[in-house]
Amino acid sequence: MFNGSLFWFAMGVLFVFVAWAFKTFADDRGWRLNWWKGLLALLWYAILSLSLYAWGTLAGEGEAGAGFKLFLIGLFVCIVFGAGLVRLLIHRPKTQAEPSPQ
Repeated sequence: MFNGSLFWFAMGVLFVFVAWAFKTFADDRGWRLNWWKGLLALLWYAILSLSLYAWGTLAGEGEAGAGFKLFLIGLFVCIVFGAGLVRLLIHRPKTQAEPSPQ
């Protein structure tokens, strides 16, 4: 009933919704996105998705402990990478039009 092609179709649909929600969220926050920031966000999402996929695959093959450990490593990488990505997205360079505090 649930085969590999259906899984990847669902992952593609989920990716479209996540990308649309991220773009909307970034616009609401006033973040300026360009191609390389979007690429970093896509890389973050790919690491998260692949760590979840690896956990499910290894659990299905009877290696649930190893899959969970791999998922935890991927989750740690995603948390660290995500924190850096958020700091990069909310950073606003100083312009000459802003008054300096005295």
